[in-house]
Amino acid sequence: MRNMSPLALFAILMVTSLSPLAFGPALEHNPTREVSPRALIDFEVSDIELGNGTLEAREWLNPDGSIVQYVMRDELIQINVTFTQAGTSGQPASAVGIMQIWHPVGVMVAEWSVNMTLSGAQSFRAEFYWTPTAAQSYLDDDGYLLGGIILRGIVDGGLADDNSNNNQYDRLMPVAIWNDPMENGICGDVDGDGTIDCPNQLSYNNPTWVGAGYDADGSISGDPDYYGHWRMENASSAVGEKHWRVSRPGADYASNRQDRLWWGWLTPFDSCEDPGHGLGSGTYDPTVSTIYANYFCRARIRGFDYLNLQLVTNAWGSMGQGDTVRLEADAGNEEFFNYSAMPLSTTFGNWTQLVWNMTDVHPNGDYTVAFRFDSDSSVATQGIHLDGFILFGIERVPEYTLDVECDDPLPNAYIVIPADPTPPTLGCTVKNNGYVDITLRVYTEVSNKSWMWDFPLRIESNHPNDFDNNVVTKNIKPLETMDLWVNLTIPDGATVQEVDWYVHIGDGITNFSKWSINLPVDVTASYSSYLTQKTLENPAITLLPGETGDVVMTLKNTGNQRAIWNLGGTFADNRWSASNLVWTNETGVEITSVEMDLNEKFELHARITSPDEITPGTYAITLIASGRAPANFQTEWTIHVEVPIDHDLKLVPQIREMMAPADGALRWIEIQLVNDGNSEEAFDLSIAADWRLGLEMNAEQTLGIDPFGGDTSVLLMFPMPYGIENETYQIWVHATSQINPDYQRSVQLLLTVPETYLIEIPDLDLTNEVYRAGDDARTMRWEVWNNGNMPDKFDISFDKSHEDITVFATGLNNGKTDWIQPGSSVNLTVSYAFSQGADGDRTVTLIAESQQAGTVGQTVAAEGEADFKVGQVGWLLVTPPAGIVIEDKGEVSLEFVVTNLNPSSEQLMRADIDRISEPNLFFNVEDVRVNSEDRDFVLPANATKIVTVTVDLNQENLDNLAENTMTFNVILTVDSDIDKVSASTTIRLVKTVPVEDGPDVGFMAKLAANIVFVIAGLVAMIVVSVITFRVVKEARAPLEEYSSIEDYSPSFVNLGGDNSVPAAPDLPAADEVANSMYGGSAEIFENPAAEMPPPPLPSDQEPTYSESLESEEEESEDDESSQEAELPPGVPPIPEEGLPQGWTMEQWAYYGEKWLEQNKGE
Repeated sequence: MRNMSPLALFAILMVTSLSPLAFGPALEHNPTREVSPRALIDFEVSDIELGNGTLEAREWLNPDGSIVQYVMRDELIQINVTFTQAGTSGQPASAVGIMQIWHPVGVMVAEWSVNMTLSGAQSFRAEFYWTPTAAQSYLDDDGYLLGGIILRGIVDGGLADDNSNNNQYDRLMPVAIWNDPMENGICGDVDGDGTIDCPNQLSYNNPTWVGAGYDADGSISGDPDYYGHWRMENASSAVGEKHWRVSRPGADYASNRQDRLWWGWLTPFDSCEDPGHGLGSGTYDPTVSTIYANYFCRARIRGFDYLNLQLVTNAWGSMGQGDTVRLEADAGNEEFFNYSAMPLSTTFGNWTQLVWNMTDVHPNGDYTVAFRFDSDSSVATQGIHLDGFILFGIERVPEYTLDVECDDPLPNAYIVIPADPTPPTLGCTVKNNGYVDITLRVYTEVSNKSWMWDFPLRIESNHPNDFDNNVVTKNIKPLETMDLWVNLTIPDGATVQEVDWYVHIGDGITNFSKWSINLPVDVTASYSSYLTQKTLENPAITLLPGETGDVVMTLKNTGNQRAIWNLGGTFADNRWSASNLVWTNETGVEITSVEMDLNEKFELHARITSPDEITPGTYAITLIASGRAPANFQTEWTIHVEVPIDHDLKLVPQIREMMAPADGALRWIEIQLVNDGNSEEAFDLSIAADWRLGLEMNAEQTLGIDPFGGDTSVLLMFPMPYGIENETYQIWVHATSQINPDYQRSVQLLLTVPETYLIEIPDLDLTNEVYRAGDDARTMRWEVWNNGNMPDKFDISFDKSHEDITVFATGLNNGKTDWIQPGSSVNLTVSYAFSQGADGDRTVTLIAESQQAGTVGQTVAAEGEADFKVGQVGWLLVTPPAGIVIEDKGEVSLEFVVTNLNPSSEQLMRADIDRISEPNLFFNVEDVRVNSEDRDFVLPANATKIVTVTVDLNQENLDNLAENTMTFNVILTVDSDIDKVSASTTIRLVKTVPVEDGPDVGFMAKLAANIVFVIAGLVAMIVVSVITFRVVKEARAPLEEYSSIEDYSPSFVNLGGDNSVPAAPDLPAADEVANSMYGGSAEIFENPAAEMPPPPLPSDQEPTYSESLESEEEESEDDESSQEAELPPGVPPIPEEGLPQGWTMEQWAYYGEKWLEQNKGE
């Protein structure tokens, strides 16, 4: 160095000093190396620690691996606070260290202070001892331990302390309720091995776990099960050395058990008061006390003492199906935490930490806790192992503080005017920071007391009914907020001044101050007034169109300056105008403005006239008092004028009097309804008149009729029903408002009904049945009505569409009916027949003419038509078979094809042989008949049926033929519901021994015998006809042919071989229909049976040809039939087996011949 020149040394120093410039950009900037200048004196609180070697805090492991220290309620803890003088001064400096403990509700619980003198970089560790009296901790949903008492360290170095930012240090210290490692417990030797399953010494007044066994009904079990099966094991515990289980090591738990592990304590006394453990009073359990020969008290958790509560336990293992281990919270009704439902590990010693949030478990009650083991008789396991019992919670304390936030606008100042329309309003939210329900007393006042006399201040809180300046609120729940409004009213005419507005919040019971504020209020000079309605009414006035009325108003000068006020108004509806409003003073003088001093009040009248054509409704009118310069203020008051509905309806009929006969012809009178009211209106229409008139309106109500002259018309309809008496009727038509049913307008009309003669003859449609031409005459009843209003007689006559119709009425007097009363009728018995060959549609017209109508110069007649179908109508087709030749005796079948040509309807049909058109046939054959199964049948639409006709011949028939060959027609008649058709085929009979040409003496003899036989038969038939005529005459009613098919068997009857005698047909004793098949035969049967005369003796009248045939058939019967000589003439002989079952002689007399005919083949 000594040999180095000064220049070289200078070069080295320069390079060294410039080296940062060369390498600086490549170096990384490290902000942690930057430091600010150190203060000479800087006291700080460096740290707050918990515990020492003997008073250690407990630790909780959070899910993220962090550790949180916590302490226990009612346990002494050491708190270590480190104070440091972090300045650089080497001179000692003095400071005061403070240790404060704050509850989170905002209340300081404890405070200590220490003095210290420290130089730079020196520290001082102060120790404080404190016992927490209230729990303050909770677990969130993720298992993190939160909450705690606030430990606050403060250092005050005075004015010499250059840095005050680090003078305070806060730390949260969670305080738990209870922590029990479950190392102590009491149980018995339930397995009988001579060893107590809980090897602990008994101790008093210390909470522990006690086992007890119960049966299914809840009673204590017998020895040794009354100890229960809970036991302790000292292997692989979660906390400490021991844990609990319900089975012996290496074995499964017992079946059918209900055992509990109670939490409680033993006591030498018979009282369960809190002995000092801090859990409070317990519940004495005499059963458990008896088992262990010591007083036992169950511990009780008071849910109402905690805002938040969580229980932490550890478990592993499993239970069999249907078995459970649960933690039971019993407050009379039980709630459980079910370990059996938790996802527990079954690996030995693999514990799972479980948290039961008990915040909502009996929150308003207190309850005992116990671990409960239930098993049935099914599969068992070693069970669930339990260990550890920690209670975290936030305990309710009576102290509280408030957080009050208000919308202070300026802040802390208000500028107002007299009668300020938007007076000062202080809106606040008040939060209860405490853990108990509280009430608050809110008070407000102003320094100028006169303001509070007429204009009281108003407070609005959660109290629904208290709003003055001193209000006690309703309950505010813990940690909840309440909205609060305090309103200040500025008096009218208040002078320019400054006042203080004071608001105070205190405790609702003690009124200890919790919060207050004092606000200055400045009143400035202003012009203002107040216009109001003297008597508050809504609507203020009710006016009909064009009416006038007054609304009394009050105008007050509320400002603190003299002013002139102009009066006016505005209208919300443009149908109103300035002409509808006039202002007057109290004496009625019209005014347009008024001059007023401070606080002066005038009474004014707003005179309102409604427009002439104004519709109903409520109309807003804004009354205005506006200041004249320099007063630039305007006050308004809105009133409502109601215009009600003005009902004004006029009914104007076209005519007021009418004459009309009671002829059933509709007539009407038009009535005009004119609405002169002010509202569109609809009316309900009604009639008040004799109900027999049958009056109606064309509408029961009108549509809306426009106001101010709108109109509509309705029709009053007169149906003029038959039979209305001859007189004048008063009719009232009422129109009732649908808006106001009390409003009704009416009009009177007069109706005169003269003498009315009317006849009604109904048309008869008899086309449902087809009538055969040439049949005997039938009768029908044809009703003729007198629809007039006077008694009357009718001349009766007939008109016919064809000359082949024979028709006449019976029971008339010289062609006239008897007197018929109004509304009554007469039934005419009309006889009708159709000549042979008639075919097609036929019409009979009945004509009746009034006899009495001529007395009043009228001609009144009526007609009625009866329509018939005669012959074929085309709905039925009968196809006969080809003719045949018969040479031998026996039965020959002929097959007729019957077709229903109706495309849509089935037909009920009856088939029979025509015995009249070809009478000679039956003298030359034994019988011709329709097979029984083909006589009556139903044929569907477009269907076909074969009807078999059997011709029966014996050898005598062929031997006695009059000629060598004879040809006859076999005619089949088919009757249906709507048609009648006949079809014939020929049979040719060949004589057994043909006769040569020339006279044959034998043949002539036989012919003579036959002639004699025929004459005798004719005489017999004439006798029968005379008897029948006399019976009919005495019955005083015509007797129609019996056309019922009830005595026929359906086509399927004989299919099963049932040939029983058919039941006797019912007599038509109830038939009253004139044109039925019985012809109204009820009158015949109205005569008592005892009065019916016996059949008359035969007369000398010659029999008809048909009667001769019947007589010949009767004489052809066997010899036994001739022995029935005692029967009246014309009555067929009774069969050998007697009358058919159920028949009487009277029925046999009328229907026996038909029965014999139907059963001839059988």
